[in-house]
Amino acid sequence: MTGKRSSRSSRVRGVERPPSVPLTALARAWAIIGSQSVGGGASTLFLMRRELVERYRWLSAREFLEDYALCKLSPGINLIALTGLVGNKLAGPRGLVVSVAAMLLPAGAITALMTAGYTTVRDEPLVAAVLSGAGPVTAGMTAGVAFTFARQAMRRGWRAGADWGYLALAVAAGLFTGVSTLALIAVGLAVGALFLRGETTRASGDPGT
Repeated sequence: MTGKRSSRSSRVRGVERPPSVPLTALARAWAIIGSQSVGGGASTLFLMRRELVERYRWLSAREFLEDYALCKLSPGINLIALTGLVGNKLAGPRGLVVSVAAMLLPAGAITALMTAGYTTVRDEPLVAAVLSGAGPVTAGMTAGVAFTFARQAMRRGWRAGADWGYLALAVAAGLFTGVSTLALIAVGLAVGALFLRGETTRASGDPGT
């Protein structure tokens, strides 16, 4: 497959990867993500992982998870930050520009067309009924992606129990205490630096993760 890197786990195994991914392959992958990510964040994240990790294997599962966690610290739309970060990692500054443009231009054009069309039919009962079914689907996709990321972030063996407990505390804090997302991420970084240094996770790049 054009632009596919030799091994998903090459970085983890210490094997040097090819210097960059062809810009045409990068643009094609991001155009697919941008044009098919109906529903926003959850579907976009799902497609990013499918294209970058599973299909082209440009990133390991662990790299993708860590890049996403890093971009959660950035202000603004973190998925755009993730697009730029991955593009720069795979093909340098030109890859950053190509990735962001290829992801945003199709999505922006489709959104503009759909918005224009929606204004003409938004008062129709059938349209209201259809849209009412979109909420549960979006929530389900978000939960599915979150569970996949959480499972990959867990350490192996008996330590996984402690990790799931830590995850439950983080979810509870986010849902019931009103603590800001930035504060939760900062606590997560501190916990990782102090207690999880050097631990192997399920997202270490092994096949099937």
